[in-house]
Amino acid sequence: MLRGSCGSGSLLPLLAALCTGCVGIHTKTPEGAAVTMDPKRFGEYVEQVFRHHNAVVNELLFLPNSADGGDSPLEKAEARMAYACLPINEVVSASALGQSTGFWSRMTLSQAVPECETATRQVERLIHSTR
Repeated sequence: MLRGSCGSGSLLPLLAALCTGCVGIHTKTPEGAAVTMDPKRFGEYVEQVFRHHNAVVNELLFLPNSADGGDSPLEKAEARMAYACLPINEVVSASALGQSTGFWSRMTLSQAVPECETATRQVERLIHSTR
């Protein structure tokens, strides 16, 4: 089950409904290698990336604000992460509220999840390098 700052819910039924009849979901690793996952495995991957993203966002909340007006490498990486992870957050938020997500939001997950994972890892590296 997905549990995060936006409430509780599960993406597995949503993804299963989206991919009824699908043999697999074509996506890629954060390194760019093509992979195909069944809906259950992809749902688990989405959950893992979502949880990691939330953990990194929580770490950001406790960092002191930068005085450079948003131009630091960490702040730029944080903005890229927010943009890359937006489709995941939209789908999870809607699912947690029991709402249906838009078709386009669900279809972009196969590209958005590895991009979110990559962006989240970058922010995490920057956080740890500044400590």
